[in-house]
Amino acid sequence: MTLLSEMSINEYDKRQISLMKDMLTLYESGKISLKKLIDSLEGLLFCLQSVDVKWKDEFHEHWFVLEQIYAVASFRKESISQNDPDLLNALKNINELLSK
Repeated sequence: MTLLSEMSINEYDKRQISLMKDMLTLYESGKISLKKLIDSLEGLLFCLQSVDVKWKDEFHEHWFVLEQIYAVASFRKESISQNDPDLLNALKNINELLSK
């Protein structure tokens, strides 16, 4: 895993990363939907300027799992379980990427 702590990150990117963490907290507390989380994380990811490409790729990989879960549930007109193992694992991995 590529660590943020090993990178020289500019202040702008630090703010974007902080916003990503805030969005995860809002989702986990039930204040925003999975769709809002997905859209917000994607937008913030594309704004990052000084973060290594490898870190961005890892983040995108876990973000994409969220996107797939949402897309499949939407297509099937099903709700998404908060206990879905794939969802929980992707959220855990995203949190780890943002925390280290």
